[in-house]
Amino acid sequence: MGQSFGRRGRLVEIALVFVFVILWLTLVTDSRPGQGSLWASVREKVPLRMEIVQDACVNFFVEARNEMTPILSYEDYLGENSFFVPMLRYALQREMFPLQQYSVDYWEGSDRFSSLYSDRVPEYFMEADDASVESKKKDPGTMETTGKGESYTIKELSDYDFLLKHFYIVDGTTTMTKEDLDGEKLVQKDLSVSLPEEDSGEEPLVLIYHTHGSETYRKDKGKTGSVLDVGKALKKELESYGIPVAHDTTIYDQVNGELDRNAAYDYAGDSVEAFLEKNPSVKVVLDLHRDSVEDSIHLVTDVNGKDTAQIMFFNGVSRLKSGPLSYLPNPNKSGNLAFSLQMQLLAAKYYPDFTRKIYIKGYRYNLHLAERAVLIEVGAQNNTVSEAKNAMKPLAEILYRLLSGEKAYKE
Repeated sequence: MGQSFGRRGRLVEIALVFVFVILWLTLVTDSRPGQGSLWASVREKVPLRMEIVQDACVNFFVEARNEMTPILSYEDYLGENSFFVPMLRYALQREMFPLQQYSVDYWEGSDRFSSLYSDRVPEYFMEADDASVESKKKDPGTMETTGKGESYTIKELSDYDFLLKHFYIVDGTTTMTKEDLDGEKLVQKDLSVSLPEEDSGEEPLVLIYHTHGSETYRKDKGKTGSVLDVGKALKKELESYGIPVAHDTTIYDQVNGELDRNAAYDYAGDSVEAFLEKNPSVKVVLDLHRDSVEDSIHLVTDVNGKDTAQIMFFNGVSRLKSGPLSYLPNPNKSGNLAFSLQMQLLAAKYYPDFTRKIYIKGYRYNLHLAERAVLIEVGAQNNTVSEAKNAMKPLAEILYRLLSGEKAYKE
């Protein structure tokens, strides 16, 4: 009896799979009820009023196709006229595509909710965190072998392959073009600003913030510290050059006191954009982070006799291997690339082991908000906060030299 039931169940299962395949092929082809040869054949052989069957099936099949494979029928979407479509959507969201339901629940009631049903990919899905950058954990990308303590020539920097090999790590999801990395244009771009006189009381020129303000450093003598402490140290160093600085200490990667980075870049981006609108004097935007590397790697160098965390400039270029990300444009990409490269060259001249190679990834990480914007990884989890804070002195000097108009290349 059990064997008979097992065989019968298997036959039913096979039949259901066959029916599912037939239905699926119907959904993803261009055939519609009443138009394809399949439906014509059914009309001839089944003694029913097929217009009744068609009326019952049109909404189900066409609308189901729109929900399951919307790109195949985007232009002729019919609207929600079927009783079956809401049920199908609910099943898909809850069981097959829970990420979609999570996004609906997460953003319900906010003004971002409408973006879920547009033809534009929500930004928070694309740059929620940098956890996917695994190569940085294994390859610290040090400049030790190439930072010669002197300036590079325009001829060297004009060579795309030389530039890419010696100064950059490109994430595996991303591609760069010779047009993007035109070294001659990038290093000659004028990024200088009119610096105020010391203690002039002028409005801020530099904004420091932290998308991941919860990032902390290794305990040292029972004490720890976070990137917020590092931002405070950079503010102090820049102000010693007479540069007015605003420091945003908002923690964007926590929700109700718990670590949550799903929308940290969105929260930070909204805040920075609002701040820039109110403070047009800001010309430089720095997002300070702390990196994560393998435990065997210690990102430290000696600067003027002090153990100093190495830093990494990070660019978001709105371009993946599949091509440019039109839904995440970065109109300041060229300025961003010039900004990081010029600072990298100044570091190679004055502090040749201070910076790691520039990391490039395909999204934009809010760097589109300003021409002189860059994300900076200051050390990693194995550094102490003292090492990270020591890095702010050479970083401030490099930035001051750049804003003053100094160039670190030879003709």
